[in-house]
Amino acid sequence: MDMPQNVIDLIQQQHLAFVSTSTINGIPNVSPKGSISVLDKSKLVFAEIASPRTISNLKDNPNISLYVLDRENNRGVQIKGKASLMNTGPIFENISKLLKEKMPQLPPANYAVLIDVTEIFPYKM
Repeated sequence: MDMPQNVIDLIQQQHLAFVSTSTINGIPNVSPKGSISVLDKSKLVFAEIASPRTISNLKDNPNISLYVLDRENNRGVQIKGKASLMNTGPIFENISKLLKEKMPQLPPANYAVLIDVTEIFPYKM
């Protein structure tokens, strides 16, 4: 599903998403991700650096939901999709490089989490 331009703009401005995953049995987990990036109109990516529950959940259940919020303007968007984990290849290398450039104090990425967007729920957008 293609994201509208105002959703893409919001993600590019905020860079922080609260990501929700769940176990195969439906036990939820939420984790903030400060490296959310738009790959194209239907794909997002973030670097996973210290979230073993997120990765464990995604290995068993690729369904993912994230929320990006612009607190200052009281608007946001919930995005749902299917995640793929990558620890090699161009997408992984690019997200690792960007993470190192923007936040050199953080440890290196373990995975790039690629999200194929399936649903979009805007709030005051």
